[in-house]
Amino acid sequence: MKSLCFVLLLAACVFAQGLNSVDRLFIDDFTVGANQHQVEIELAATLTENEQSVIDDASFTENGCSGLIGCSRDMRIEVFTGFANREFTSEIFDIPNGLFDAEWAISNPKTSSSVCTLQYDGADESFDLDITGLGGVDLTVGGTADELFFAAVSDIEIEYTILFYDVDGGICELEVEIPATPGAYDYDETFYLFDIDDFDNGCDLTDIGAIEIFLPSSDAVDAIVRQIKFVGDPIPSETPTGTPTRTPEPTASVTPSPTPAPSIEECMCHCPIFTCALIFDPDDDENNAYYFDDDDEFQVVGSNGSVVYYDFESGSGAAMIQASALVVAVIAAFVL
Repeated sequence: MKSLCFVLLLAACVFAQGLNSVDRLFIDDFTVGANQHQVEIELAATLTENEQSVIDDASFTENGCSGLIGCSRDMRIEVFTGFANREFTSEIFDIPNGLFDAEWAISNPKTSSSVCTLQYDGADESFDLDITGLGGVDLTVGGTADELFFAAVSDIEIEYTILFYDVDGGICELEVEIPATPGAYDYDETFYLFDIDDFDNGCDLTDIGAIEIFLPSSDAVDAIVRQIKFVGDPIPSETPTGTPTRTPEPTASVTPSPTPAPSIEECMCHCPIFTCALIFDPDDDENNAYYFDDDDEFQVVGSNGSVVYYDFESGSGAAMIQASALVVAVIAAFVL
């Protein structure tokens, strides 16, 4: 019941905030190759600036995939300096029961310098860049995508560089600055949007053949990227739904929820539009849900989707509001 409570309320938050943007094109949601695609380097001896860098790379391809542009990803670590026995890792992980399904994690030691790279240029199983490998993808999706969504966290301030290559050799560049993430944070504090017009426009974004993402570092870094995609405003004929075609922007706190009382199941969710506690009473045969919001209003949500508000201060009940079928459908899609 507790997990159902959390998922249901989180779904409501996602729906509330996802109305203003629609997913148009995924670069990587990191589900392809999760727990399989990785690169690791352990220095056998101390490496100095005057020596040859140490390089390792790996590729992963899944034909007919979703969530990965070109259905293939090449990964590389290049180490320039570091002490003996120090480890450098770049890995794709599953995230069980998370808001996102997977993530790309990088870890580098102190007193070292290196660069981690992801390359998207089609299923060539090679780190040799093929600027025609993606076949001329329109990143604007016919003009419907106007921003790049980048979800990431880091223990220190870092900067990713993304290069977009068109099939004729033109290059667009975007610098993605990620501040140091606090120990306790809300998910929406780790979401970053970049307008396509802010790209260093030296390429044709409607005819892209390859993409590269670089993270250079000269200190210990623990960084995670959870999703990279192009998004845009809904067009009049579109109705947002509870499918993965929306930008998830809940602000569910990553800190633990308060311990519930023995007789009820409780979970917390914090959203820009409200803060509430959602409570299910197992003794309620009608499966009603009860909400407490910031205005000390007590809300009863009936099993038929109706909502009644009660003000604790006045003790009066406000008008009943019938929940729309769309909201019910969206929440059901997330929960089931």
